[in-house]
Amino acid sequence: MVKRSIYFAAGCIFISVGLVGFLLPLFPGFVPFIIGIVMLSKSSTYIRRNLSRLKTVFPRQYAKLHEIKEKLSHKK
Repeated sequence: MVKRSIYFAAGCIFISVGLVGFLLPLFPGFVPFIIGIVMLSKSSTYIRRNLSRLKTVFPRQYAKLHEIKEKLSHKK
C-alpha cells in the first residue's frame, strides 16, 4: 500500500513537471509527462485500463510506453 502511494505521488509530481515543461519553451515536457503516466499506471487501475486501450488506437506509442515501463520496473 505504501509503495502504491509513493508511485502515485511521484507520478503526480512528474506529470506536474511535464505540464510546466509544455508551457516553457526551453524545457522538454514530454519525457516527465510520460514517466508520470507510467508511474501512475502502477498505482491506478483506471490509468492502466486507459493505457491498454491505447494499444489498439496507437500501437507504436504504446510500444514505446511499454518499453519505458519495463525499464522502470527492472531498476528495482
